[in-house]
Amino acid sequence: MSRMLSMSFLRPLLAAALLLAGGAASAQQPSTWYADRPGAYLLFAGGGSQYELDCRSTYYYYDDCSYGRAGAGKLGLGFRFGNGLGVEGTWIDFGRAGIDNGRVPRDRLRMRALGVNAVFSLAFGPASEGLLRVGLVDVRHARTDDTAPQHIFTAAVGLAMLLHLGPHAALEIGWDATSGEGRDTGTAVASMLSAGLRWSF
Repeated sequence: MSRMLSMSFLRPLLAAALLLAGGAASAQQPSTWYADRPGAYLLFAGGGSQYELDCRSTYYYYDDCSYGRAGAGKLGLGFRFGNGLGVEGTWIDFGRAGIDNGRVPRDRLRMRALGVNAVFSLAFGPASEGLLRVGLVDVRHARTDDTAPQHIFTAAVGLAMLLHLGPHAALEIGWDATSGEGRDTGTAVASMLSAGLRWSF
């Protein structure tokens, strides 16, 4: 009889303990998992860029003009399918940089890129993730010592760290790079380090 009474008391206690344990476990899990959530988004970012260029032109031949820096901006419109996959259209202005070749006024270089990327994401937690972008862009390369701007289709790559601030807003720190080619001058590689706001719908 006493054994039956003890069992009758133990069962509801055990059930209550299981419910409490389940509640504690669910409390440890985030109520909303923002990382890798499907849907459309907009991205606005700004930062700085660096050009690495060669001096393949007649009067640049003996000049030191390998680097240039400028302010840069980026706009993006994308859609996430979930499971770490997405697609994104971007426009990047790498900015107008002065070519430090000892001439006054300095010659200028500017690259702008319009393209489409495949985006691969890896969630580190409920509100943080890493992104890899790989795509094809139309790059407009313009140098003041060139005869005319040149358009080329080429590859682009990017890395980013995404920190979700809520169901809609996120902070993105990113790096993007691509290359351009002058009509009568040499090639240039442009890379951009940026911080921006991403708004999901």
